[in-house]
Amino acid sequence: MIYNGGVAKKRRTKQQKIILQLKRQLAQKQTPQTTFAEPRQGAISGSVEPESKPLKKPKLPFKKADEPIFSSDPRLIKKDLAKTLILTLAVISLEIVLYWKLR
Repeated sequence: MIYNGGVAKKRRTKQQKIILQLKRQLAQKQTPQTTFAEPRQGAISGSVEPESKPLKKPKLPFKKADEPIFSSDPRLIKKDLAKTLILTLAVISLEIVLYWKLR
């Protein structure tokens, strides 16, 4: 196992990856293309490569244009609180049962 000095590597979310991909595509469109590039190996050998299709921007189903990135839906909060309450009650009841059995 490799030790990396105790620094945890931060993982990127799917949304961050999509944003970075869109930024790269935008940067490619803004940089001027040079026409004096050396010919590729395929061009020298005479083989023909098919034309590449233009890249489509992925639609983001989870974010609307006017909606903030971090939105809190009350239904999701209620659902999370209910799960937390159920787990808490289960753990407390288990502790009480173990206390009375081991006493």
